[in-house]
Amino acid sequence: MFGCVTSDHGGGCCEWMDSGDVALLGQGPRHRDGNLAASLVGIIAMGAIVGSTVSGRAIDWLGRRTTMLIVSPVALIGWLTVALAPNLAVVLTGRAICGLATAFLFSAPTVYNSEVTEARMRGRLGTLSSLFITFGVVLSYMAGALFSWRISCYICAAPPLTTFGAMLFVPESPYWLMLKSRKNDAIASLKWLRGPNCDLTEEMSEMEAKIVSVGRKMEYRELWRSRTRKPFLLSLFMMTLQQVCGGNILMMYTGTIFISAGVVDYNMATVYTGLVQILGTVLSVLMVDHAGRRPMIVVSTGIMGTTTVLLGVYYYLTDVEGVSWPSFVPLTTVLLAVFGYCLGCRTIPWLLSAELFNTTIRSTASAVGLFYNRILNFAVIQIYPYFLEEAGAHMVFFVHGGFSLICCLISLIYLPETKGKSLEQIQEYFENQAIKTSGHKVDEINNMKTECSNDVPKESGKSISKVPVENLTVLIVNCAIEEPDKDVSTLSDKDEITNKNITESLK
Repeated sequence: MFGCVTSDHGGGCCEWMDSGDVALLGQGPRHRDGNLAASLVGIIAMGAIVGSTVSGRAIDWLGRRTTMLIVSPVALIGWLTVALAPNLAVVLTGRAICGLATAFLFSAPTVYNSEVTEARMRGRLGTLSSLFITFGVVLSYMAGALFSWRISCYICAAPPLTTFGAMLFVPESPYWLMLKSRKNDAIASLKWLRGPNCDLTEEMSEMEAKIVSVGRKMEYRELWRSRTRKPFLLSLFMMTLQQVCGGNILMMYTGTIFISAGVVDYNMATVYTGLVQILGTVLSVLMVDHAGRRPMIVVSTGIMGTTTVLLGVYYYLTDVEGVSWPSFVPLTTVLLAVFGYCLGCRTIPWLLSAELFNTTIRSTASAVGLFYNRILNFAVIQIYPYFLEEAGAHMVFFVHGGFSLICCLISLIYLPETKGKSLEQIQEYFENQAIKTSGHKVDEINNMKTECSNDVPKESGKSISKVPVENLTVLIVNCAIEEPDKDVSTLSDKDEITNKNITESLK
């Protein structure tokens, strides 16, 4: 697990090196051009957008572990390019390479973590990658505050090396191995993960049955099928929440915000922000399997919304009304907002983007979510300097605070709880939701019926599989018969489903 999540450490460094007080060109924040700052920050997101278009396919083709082994040297090359850059163009090139690497270093570990852990601890180990992202953020903060920008780049190049070395000693994801029909290798991987004396019979049976029910072939249209549509929309909502709540603005432009608020020692204030991030993320990791995903998100967005609106009030009173406030007021407000962000908005979206989907589509869905996340990230950080100039800081934080409170309410109403559930149980929950919905969608059923009829082999009566009773409902949904609530509990798990049975059901 350490080897896997250290890749997020490297991704965190790549993502956050600019953090508002970046002195990559030997300039202090007071002399930074707003467009230059936006370019240095935004180029990371642009690289990630490009990388996310292929990362899902690469993770499915190469494997989760192999992807991390290949991409870690790419991140190293990116940092060395920045460290040795003679001019701004090369700096931007190096940061674009780092952004490209983050598309893989964010997706692959998230998918891997969700697939190798047991249900009772998946929340803690799934969000552990976000903790290492935070370590990457703090490492870049401290390196930038204590050393020259070139030295800080060399320091931030260390995590990719750690990742490569550690990942040599961990096995590939058993789910991916099962997708590739490598059952013996999957058993060996599970034995390494669970221990040689652990009984793997039940876990392997559930894994194999679920892969059989959803199929091994990945198709993008799966994201919009009834059993996957709701988790896909929830994943996109969580990515939207993460970007519009204002947490990334507070952290990417930390130094600039502190300077505008009159904080004298902005370098140390930035380091304090990093330490608060660690505290918030550690609490999130420790509490997510006890409190649950939904309560953590609701509390996180509630804190973010309240404190960000208060920060807007501070700027309104100081900039518009001319009321003088001590510098500890904005510092405290920002620290509370960052703490709230790390309590759930940073960690939970990445966890849910992996655990909501079935094995066949999981890496692709994660990559699509990352693509959408990076587009929003790029838009938010590029718009911020212009929005700040045109509307003022108070309006910027009023808007982000309002978005946070709206997302808090939506999460409270619509976000399902996945605490303590296995990946198979989560999939069954959404499949059952699809069954209920399909009873009211005759047109969709007829379309899917035609699709399934075309997939049935012509040799009627030939046995194609043995399906356990717990997967008969899934089979019925996949074939889209018009009786989704039909009682199949009387069928034995020894019964065979034949092409003739399927054809008759479809008729």
